[in-house]
Amino acid sequence: MARKVSKDPVDKGWQFEALFKHEHLLGERIFACGDEIAKRLEAVAPPSAAPPLDAGRWVSPPVVEVPDKVRRAMQYFVHLLNHFADQVHLLAEETMLEVAVACGMPAGEGKWVKNQHDQARAYWNSLNVAWQRILTGDDDDRWFAVVDFYRSTQAFVFLFKYHAVRENDWMYPTAGAFFDPTDDAQVVNLASHFGPVDISPFIWMVGQMEQLLGLPTPPEPPASK
Repeated sequence: MARKVSKDPVDKGWQFEALFKHEHLLGERIFACGDEIAKRLEAVAPPSAAPPLDAGRWVSPPVVEVPDKVRRAMQYFVHLLNHFADQVHLLAEETMLEVAVACGMPAGEGKWVKNQHDQARAYWNSLNVAWQRILTGDDDDRWFAVVDFYRSTQAFVFLFKYHAVRENDWMYPTAGAFFDPTDDAQVVNLASHFGPVDISPFIWMVGQMEQLLGLPTPPEPPASK
C-alpha cells in the first residue's frame, strides 16, 4: 500500500505524484536540449536563406550541413520523444487520469491534459517525418526538412514547459484528491506497465545528448521508483 511522501502544500503527497514529477525533471533536461538543437539548426537553415518564390523558376535552397554532434543529439532527442515521453510518461499519466475519473473526478477536469498530449504527438509525428527527410532526402528537400524539424521542436518545447508546471501544481493534486492509498498504489503499479521500472537508460541518453550539445548535466535526484 502506498504512503504519502511529500509535505509540499500543493502536492497531495501520493507516490504517483513523486513518480511523475521525477520524470518531469528529466523532461526539463530534454526541453533544454530541444531548445539548443532548434537554435543550432536555425543557425544553419535560417528562414532568411529561403529561396525566392518570384524568380519564375525553381531555385535550390542552400545545401545544409548539420554538424555531426548536433545530428547525433537529434537522434537521441527523437528516440526519447518516441520511447520515453510518449510510451512511458504520457500513457502513464493518461491512465492515472482514467483511474481518477473512475474514483469520481469529473472527466472534463483532465481533458486539457489529453488534448495537449495529442498536440505534442502531432509535433512528434512532424519531427519523425522531418528527421527521415534529413537523413535520406535530397539536397533540395533537406534544407526545408531542417526548418520543419526545428520549428516543430520549438512549438513542442514552448507548450510543454508550461504543460508540465500545470500538471505538477494543478492536475496531480486535483486527481489525487479522489484517491485513497490503494488507488495510489495501483496507479504506480499500472505506470510500471508502460515502461521500465528503471529509467536509467533514458537518463543516460539525455546525458549523452547534453554532452554532444555542450550543455551542463545536472545531478540526478534519487529515483522515486
